[in-house]
Amino acid sequence: MNKILVGLVIVVVVVLGFAFYFGGASKSSGNVISEDKNTNTDSSGVKVFVIDSAHLRFFMNGVENPTLTVKEGDKVRVEFTSSEGFHDWKIDEFNAATAKIMAGNSSSVEFVVDKKGTFKYYCSVGKHRANGMEGTFIVE
Repeated sequence: MNKILVGLVIVVVVVLGFAFYFGGASKSSGNVISEDKNTNTDSSGVKVFVIDSAHLRFFMNGVENPTLTVKEGDKVRVEFTSSEGFHDWKIDEFNAATAKIMAGNSSSVEFVVDKKGTFKYYCSVGKHRANGMEGTFIVE
């Protein structure tokens, strides 16, 4: 009887493991942060993203290197803080960049998204971008 029970437990664990690994119900939808759900809009209509950095990654609402989505014509403000290290936040296509800051400091940048497309934001310090400190910025 014990061998049957042990065998049954092993089968259940294997099946659940496969379901989890290959896209079962517990798999998350990714790292997309859209303006509709996770962006504050200030009183003047500016879309505000509050982004932190640590361990060579950007974070917003606990999401690592989030994909940020806005609409063409939106005015965007990125409020950037470094919790660890020396970093900045930059996106070339909109000529937008925060100051390079040390841990414990903040900087912000405002810009208008005047073209649709998919762009990369990143940290321009040293080899931080090459080490994974970048994310996607989508303008619909």
